[in-house]
Amino acid sequence: MNFKMILRIQSQALLTFSAMHLLPISYALIELEALDTTIFFAAVGMFLLIAGIIFSRLGVGRFQKAPLAASATAILIMYPLLAIFGCLPFMLTGWLLPVDALLETVSDLTSAGLSILPSDAPYLLRIWQSALMWLGSLLFLIMLVTVLPEVSGCFGITLSLQGGHGFSAVIGQMNLMSMRVMKVYATLTAISFAAFKLSGLNHWDSLLMAMRCISTGGGDFFPARTNFYVEYAAIFSMLLACGNFLLYHRIIYTLLPPPLEFGLNYFTKLKQYFLRFRRTFVGNVKLILANEEVKILYATVFISMLILLFRVFWQEIYFDGNEAFRESLFYIVSFVSTTGITLDDTSAVHDFDKFFIFLMAMTGGCIGSVTGGFKIIRLIILIKITAAEIKKTIHPCMMTVIKVGDMPVPMRTVGRILGFFFLAVVTMFICAGVLSFTGAQFSEAVSMSVVCLTNVGILPGLCDADNFRNLSAFGKIFCMLILIVGRLEIFALLIAVAGIKFRRKKSNW
Repeated sequence: MNFKMILRIQSQALLTFSAMHLLPISYALIELEALDTTIFFAAVGMFLLIAGIIFSRLGVGRFQKAPLAASATAILIMYPLLAIFGCLPFMLTGWLLPVDALLETVSDLTSAGLSILPSDAPYLLRIWQSALMWLGSLLFLIMLVTVLPEVSGCFGITLSLQGGHGFSAVIGQMNLMSMRVMKVYATLTAISFAAFKLSGLNHWDSLLMAMRCISTGGGDFFPARTNFYVEYAAIFSMLLACGNFLLYHRIIYTLLPPPLEFGLNYFTKLKQYFLRFRRTFVGNVKLILANEEVKILYATVFISMLILLFRVFWQEIYFDGNEAFRESLFYIVSFVSTTGITLDDTSAVHDFDKFFIFLMAMTGGCIGSVTGGFKIIRLIILIKITAAEIKKTIHPCMMTVIKVGDMPVPMRTVGRILGFFFLAVVTMFICAGVLSFTGAQFSEAVSMSVVCLTNVGILPGLCDADNFRNLSAFGKIFCMLILIVGRLEIFALLIAVAGIKFRRKKSNW
């Protein structure tokens, strides 16, 4: 096991985590004028900064390859390490017990947003909760374009080949891809912040909602529930989070203007830029329309919304078409993005809605997004595998090729998707069995295992934060493990376990 590589990855996570302390420091210093709170967050951030620098010095240098087992082990260690420091504000303020604080922190870092934090908790803790969600999804995106392609092998089969993005375990290439993803993530957060600001929220509420929606963390924080402009801003932000972030990277960076160079030929360069902008804009529109995963995502959202609209009008629940359309669209987008935000009381949910929300949470968004679930493109490939097998059964001599768009899918990727689907189903039932052993009812245990594996947070009418509050200490610790495994997918855990080598004594025979 390459421990230097593990230290290098942990150092990057700790340095990023230390920078996130600037957000609660700013609020405590500007809004609260609380010097003791500012000193507390500054001290924790400084400690993490020093620890990150030490880990970086002890780790490997640049342009060295990341071994597979070390990468899987590093990403599994990262979330518990950050959770130990992230739970301190919840625990030291007395709002949560140590185990509850750890569960809250792990759920935020994995963008599940279980929100076992009481509803009357201080606003500063809500800010810290949002910061953990945003940071957790950022770290996941960084791993998604650096480490996870080497671990799971199921990422980016459309964009990585068509868009020219290659994935390498070399440290220099990993740093380059990390910076690109961070810039795109910050740009989308700024766009979401502007949307919430235009909807009428103040700057702090707009920032918190933008961080929660773009990270798909969700939770029970939703200001101005009666303002439908805020609901539409949330729908827009959650749809952004459903998309492929590498596709966003290609679109954004092809539309950026060149560096300003003042001179005699400045207007000529400006004219050339506008011509290039028009050409690349049309090309990007064609790229989006040609992406089969994106088309099926929006078709799924549209058809699902029509089904819910038909249900509520059939049973005469809503008489206002605008309200029915808005709430149907909101719930579909909220759970297909695995954000899990609800608008009102969900104690009395129709059984059909329970099934539909469960199905949306299991599906998830695009494979290059921060959403949980199985991902749409994997479902597309599974359906095409089934259709190909039916054709081969009818015509045994037929040669079939599975394609996504115009690109054939390698058989290695097909095999890994089949293996992932099998492991996901088996893991769900094993986790449900363990949670049933801790005292939860079977339906609640199945719902909690799905909630943790898909990182959706809640399933209205099936599972909410109270189910996790009532678990035993062992059940809560087990839920933390499920949350991490669900976020990083089961392949990371299996490879990390397989990478541990046990020395055996020589036999005397």
